[in-house]
Amino acid sequence: MTECEQIERMRKSYKQARKRINKAMAECNPGTAVFLQHVKALSELDKQERLEEIDLGLSPQNLGAAITTSFTYIAHCPTIPTTPEQRDRLLDDQLKAACKGLSIEPEDEAIRQQLEEEFCPQQESL
Repeated sequence: MTECEQIERMRKSYKQARKRINKAMAECNPGTAVFLQHVKALSELDKQERLEEIDLGLSPQNLGAAITTSFTYIAHCPTIPTTPEQRDRLLDDQLKAACKGLSIEPEDEAIRQQLEEEFCPQQESL
């Protein structure tokens, strides 16, 4: 018998037993000793089902230990310069980051100038 079949069989058995107990409870008068025995039997049935699920590994034995709650707080605080020196330093850092990877060499400038002359001729003013 596979594990899935075993689980299905277990749940079907508990469901049928629960159905029989509930049907018998409907015939009893609430507050009587027989009714109380049915309530206890239903409680014991649920307890046994939980224990069997734990034994099969379907439920953790201690659900509180299996689940932990954690919180991660992230704050985004923009930098606002308050002095001219801070402003210049901030803009300098941003400009350096924006220009990172750009190739600015004299040879590159000569090539740019040549391409600009070739593909973007200046228009004569009227």
